[in-house]
Amino acid sequence: MDDNEDIFATTSYGKAALKKLGPVPANFRLYSAGWRGKKPSDWKEMEVKGREFRAAKGSTKLDIPVPGTIRSVIVSKEEMAAEAVALAPSTT
Repeated sequence: MDDNEDIFATTSYGKAALKKLGPVPANFRLYSAGWRGKKPSDWKEMEVKGREFRAAKGSTKLDIPVPGTIRSVIVSKEEMAAEAVALAPSTT
């Protein structure tokens, strides 16, 4: 795995979040996701956060958060389910 890879972006909630966020810079990474609600029966949506990162001088690893670039969205179970269908391997 590449240190600069956006692992969250490959998930159903990550894809749904990026769709809602619209265009983001190449150095934008999702870094946090959590269900909203106190118990599993309340979990109908998830908050997903991302921000821009930059590399330290002399490095290519994006590991320094860029201030003022945090963005967050709420994605529903339905939006995640739609992305999960799109991610599923074809059986034909």
